[in-house]
Amino acid sequence: MATVSYSAKEIDCKIVYAGPGLSGKTTNVKYIHGQVASDSRGKLISLAAGND
Repeated sequence: MATVSYSAKEIDCKIVYAGPGLSGKTTNVKYIHGQVASDSRGKLISLAAGND
């Protein structure tokens, strides 16, 4: 679910992917993050699952 702050003109969202290891989940999220203008995006946090 996304949180919208009209006063700050921000949309805060969390993307969660589930699936087997090596199926492209992290690659997909990195691509989406890279398509957003650098001055409009936050830090990408990717947690290592240990089996990917």
